[in-house]
Amino acid sequence: MARLTYATWVAAIGRHYRAILAASAVLTLASGLSLLRLRLDMDVLNMLPHGTPEFDDFKAFVGDFGQLDELYVLIDGAPPAELHRFVDALTPRLAALDTVVAAHGRIDGAQMLDGMLGTYLFNYIPEDGYRQIAERLTPEAIAQQVAADRAILSAPFDLSTARAIADDPLGFRRIAGQYLAESAGAGPTLDGGYFTSRDGTAVLMFVRPRSSAFDVAFSHRVLDQVRAAVAETARALDDHTTRVRLAGGYVFAVEDADTIRTDIHRYTVLALLGVLAIFYLGYGNLRILPFVTYPLIVTTLATFALSLLLYSSLNAVSLSFAAILYGLSIDSGVYFYSRLLDERRRSGGDVQRAVTATLAGLGRANIAASATTAGAFAVIGFSILSAIRQLGVLTAIGMVLTTLEFFTLYPALGFWIGAGRSGELRSHEMQRLAGWAEAARRRARAIRTALLIAGAACAVGALQVRLDPSLEAFRPGDSSARRVQDEIEARFTNASSGGAVLVRRPDVELALVDSERVAAAARGLRERGLLRSVQSVDAVLPSERTQRARLARFAELPRAEALRDLDTALRQQGFKPERFQGFFTAFAQPHTAIVRRGDPALQPLDFVLDHHMRDRNGQVIVATYLEPTDVATWPTIAAQLRSELAGLPIAIAARPLLEHALGRVLRRELLMFLVLAFVGNCLLLLAVLRNLRLAAAVLAPVALVVFGLFTGMWLTGVPVDPINLIVPPLLVGIGVDNGVYLAAAVRERGDVGAAVRVVGRAIAITSLTTIAGFGFLAFSTYPPLATMGRLMAIGLSLCLAGTFLVLPALLPAQRSET
Repeated sequence: MARLTYATWVAAIGRHYRAILAASAVLTLASGLSLLRLRLDMDVLNMLPHGTPEFDDFKAFVGDFGQLDELYVLIDGAPPAELHRFVDALTPRLAALDTVVAAHGRIDGAQMLDGMLGTYLFNYIPEDGYRQIAERLTPEAIAQQVAADRAILSAPFDLSTARAIADDPLGFRRIAGQYLAESAGAGPTLDGGYFTSRDGTAVLMFVRPRSSAFDVAFSHRVLDQVRAAVAETARALDDHTTRVRLAGGYVFAVEDADTIRTDIHRYTVLALLGVLAIFYLGYGNLRILPFVTYPLIVTTLATFALSLLLYSSLNAVSLSFAAILYGLSIDSGVYFYSRLLDERRRSGGDVQRAVTATLAGLGRANIAASATTAGAFAVIGFSILSAIRQLGVLTAIGMVLTTLEFFTLYPALGFWIGAGRSGELRSHEMQRLAGWAEAARRRARAIRTALLIAGAACAVGALQVRLDPSLEAFRPGDSSARRVQDEIEARFTNASSGGAVLVRRPDVELALVDSERVAAAARGLRERGLLRSVQSVDAVLPSERTQRARLARFAELPRAEALRDLDTALRQQGFKPERFQGFFTAFAQPHTAIVRRGDPALQPLDFVLDHHMRDRNGQVIVATYLEPTDVATWPTIAAQLRSELAGLPIAIAARPLLEHALGRVLRRELLMFLVLAFVGNCLLLLAVLRNLRLAAAVLAPVALVVFGLFTGMWLTGVPVDPINLIVPPLLVGIGVDNGVYLAAAVRERGDVGAAVRVVGRAIAITSLTTIAGFGFLAFSTYPPLATMGRLMAIGLSLCLAGTFLVLPALLPAQRSET
């Protein structure tokens, strides 16, 4: 019945094979044109899960406040005075660019003194500061302060010092300034208003472009303009020593786009050439290359086209499916063509009989092998990591298309080439492999015992493998942008361990009030030794409620009495009170004005406000930045903040917190992948092979390889990361293919040696092409992708060895079906 069904199907293909080939050509052309709509996703964070606070909050924070819409300009290589001169000349050039909203190079300290610490001085003195002021307004304290002012002015003459004392003889600005400095946390040093590194050898500028960094064309444009402005500044100053480097989201976007394209071109072309070279070396027949390459191209382009229906964009990890698919789908062509020529010789040149016999002999094995491979990729398609999910879904789709091609396109190609001279394949008998398989069969008891012992040892070693949830797993290895970014973080901040607490409200006042609650709770944790620094916007822009409370405290001060005592003290120290008239007037009059966002007094600190406040979708978002001490962990800090701020909806974003959550995801997904891979493949093998013992025999060597690979990773210090997480289920799904074909051949011929002599070369060649498809990923500039390629190549090589050296000892005795 089966042969009759195959005969009917092949007869129909024989009548329409030209139409099938023409339709596949049209499909290939249309799919190729669809690639013009393919969009690359350079955002590393889009590869992370959705729907979990640790991930969603961090992605929202980076999107609103992070590097994604910021361009950093690192300037060093010259003395500080020269660096400052360069910044002063470069800032207006950058601000004038049509791609730039603002450029921050320096905070104007004089303007800040005249505004924030002048007009609005008493809005910025906190409750503790007013207690200090009350203590300073006694006659004794005033006299003591004026005497100190006289001593300061007795030093070498300094106009700026004289003005500062005239404007503030009682030191109120120092109280407010001290509070501002404490609230600045561990930010950059302000040397003369310039954002200076801790060692004083570099200066940092901040540029805000007008459009998103994910617009790669815009990113290229803004970087070209900024580099041109830098070159113009250097020429204008005749400066040949100052060094300028760029970092931030726009540099990453351009670099990642170039890296992805280079990566894809390199290992996709290498994989295609590699698998074809292996085929030629194995069979010595160039005439077959169109037979195996054309279906590869059809499958790959059709899968790319389908990806446009499923995903808006692909990333560096998911794009690697093309190279992987080359190594996997060529297997069908190898088995089909080699069997077709064998059947053609048997049938005396009858193409229809040869194609029918080929499908009848390989159909069930092909379905089993393709289904287990597609199932393995479908398993990882359940990952909550989008990059892994895309890779799994697209490769599974490619394998399903390959299976359909096996029963349609390959027979059509068989009719097309069957009438002509296709040449002979190099001898397909593998005497040496057959000898090894027969030796394994004779030593079945010893091999089974060794398998059990090795399996137990590897299972223990596999439990020791380490997880690496670092975000670096998603970054290219050799990245100049990453190096500059790391240098900025090391020289200016402690961003790698820091994080932020976010509040979102429909208006500024509510957001500021809530952020003050957050800052108060965070400062409490700082006093308890859990936080090293707290940076809050409340120091620069207090809420209206807080400002009114402070001004009410100002109104309660005994100002009239204090001014009389000050007048007396000034005269006693030889000062002329009229020189201090500005202070007398400002301190005597009532203060009710409130500083609000957008006030010209805040203009010198626009960068600071921008660092803490953003407007998104009708909401105001305020960030409070925290840096833990060495003894505190982010999960502990997050739990403490949520407990103390219960009822206040906050988002806590920190890279260590995200990586802690990612570690839980890796552990859970690794377990899920292994269970689904082994159970799913066992069920598939049972459905196809219809023999539990045979299914277990095919699966056992692969299981040993998986746990042995884990043990090797533990011994060599290679961790499981978010990318190579998929290696174990893929080894299970792909590794059983060889066993399926060998088991089918043994069932057909009743003898392991005879089966290996017939299918051994095909198994070896298809395994090597699959190894090449993964192995060329080792050339990727993404270290985890390269590691995944190496691990898969090692694992599949061990699976190939297990097929000939272990599986024959496990296969149950078979009677020939022929």
